[in-house]
Amino acid sequence: MKENVKKMVVFSLLLVLSFFVFFACASAPPEPEPTPAPAPSPAPTAPAPAPPPQPPSNAPPPSTRPGDIILAGSETYNVVWGDTLTKISRNKYKNGFYYPLIMMASRDVIKDQDKIIPGMKLTIPNLQANLNDPGARESLKRYLIEVASLTERKRPRDAAGLRNLANSM
Repeated sequence: MKENVKKMVVFSLLLVLSFFVFFACASAPPEPEPTPAPAPSPAPTAPAPAPPPQPPSNAPPPSTRPGDIILAGSETYNVVWGDTLTKISRNKYKNGFYYPLIMMASRDVIKDQDKIIPGMKLTIPNLQANLNDPGARESLKRYLIEVASLTERKRPRDAAGLRNLANSM
């Protein structure tokens, strides 16, 4: 009888220890990448010819647009423990279903919508600027439907919410 109790205590301790190790490793921030040494400066060359003069335009200056969304007026957000894209979207846009806009702007950082980790730096675009621009709005609408299709099997209610949002645009 005492031997069974000892085995159960040892097993319980190993189980608790393994959970502790798992969560300690999962919550550790990623190590920063080493900065490369500066490249030697190139030899001086002749100056490039000046570009031809452009006629004046009344159009606003172009915005940086990855995937046809507007990044002018974006902010940077540092992911903290417990964050999800839905929570961040709800906090920033008052609607958790706009998280695909954050994914579009942070496509170089987010590889899987379910795997964001503390320390990630996400780009949070200006929602109103993207909704006011017909091209950006159409790109967002297409991406909402695409993410809904990918989410359908795991979270059908989320997929329905994404489709409803896309159809309301």
